[in-house]
Amino acid sequence: MTTMKVLGIGCIAIILLAVSEANALDILLTNDDGFESAQIRALYAKLEDHGHSVVISAPTQNNSGTGGAMNFLRPIGPLTRATRGGSVPAGQPGIGTDPADPDIHYVDGSPVMALLYGLDVIAFRKWGRQPDLVISGPNEGNNQGLINASSGTFNNALYAINRSIAAIAVSSGETAQKNGLPTDPEAIEFRIAGLVLDLIDRIERNNGRAHRQGTFLPPGTGLNVNMPKFDPARGCSPSEYRFTQIGTATTYQPVFFEKLSGSPAAVGFGVDVPLPGISFVLPGGTAPVGVTLTQDTDPDSEANANDKCFISISPLEGVPEASRASARKVRERLRGLLTTK
Repeated sequence: MTTMKVLGIGCIAIILLAVSEANALDILLTNDDGFESAQIRALYAKLEDHGHSVVISAPTQNNSGTGGAMNFLRPIGPLTRATRGGSVPAGQPGIGTDPADPDIHYVDGSPVMALLYGLDVIAFRKWGRQPDLVISGPNEGNNQGLINASSGTFNNALYAINRSIAAIAVSSGETAQKNGLPTDPEAIEFRIAGLVLDLIDRIERNNGRAHRQGTFLPPGTGLNVNMPKFDPARGCSPSEYRFTQIGTATTYQPVFFEKLSGSPAAVGFGVDVPLPGISFVLPGGTAPVGVTLTQDTDPDSEANANDKCFISISPLEGVPEASRASARKVRERLRGLLTTK
């Protein structure tokens, strides 16, 4: 009896291990805030604890707002300054590995450059092939609606999708720029990471099978996920998900100001100078005279769902092709111009 019980427990353990390995994913983590960001470090730890195989490839500095920029044909030389969190000093190679973890890599370049380094170099060193999933983020601040075009977080996801790799862009309302793995297990960064893990687990359960490339999400698709700020004052502790559309509504509407000192957002960020530049108009704010702000009141748009404390999940495709209905209307405007044979 005792021997049979021991054998039974051993068999169960082996089965559970096999199931865990079957559902484990090879995941490339990237972002636009930097490889030392507390949010990416917390998600990295959570994913590894859950049995996934994970590598990070991310920029050395905060590169928010750089969209899909990249430096073509410009060799990456040594660091001219220390990395964002100071773990790698100036003078070290511009591409390298975190001194404390061989699976965390950095690139002194744009977010997309760091993503491509992860896909074209690190993934093949680690797994001998492309990852099952790319997660870009969690970003320090939301990427919703019209601001997505300027987001490195969002554009990383698009580049991965166009490589036929499932991708999730994740952004949160938590904007604090913290570095390194949080020491408090109840830290907000771990709560954000836990919500991402719940999303991945749900997709895996609904798929109902082991996942390899092209099966985690429908081919050619990805997700843009935005989490509201954890705000006890307004009773918001995000836990409910809503299927949304990107729309145009956003927390941050970019506007060019002739004097940044005339932008409340710029002044709030400490940029109180009478010089020109780009700033944001925040919800409820006013733009310079003559500037018309984009309006989007659809409750299914990302930012509007976030305002109601829902975690928004918007489906993505890599190529920004017009809908068939819009394409027909455009084609009508081109009547008599197009070759039909």
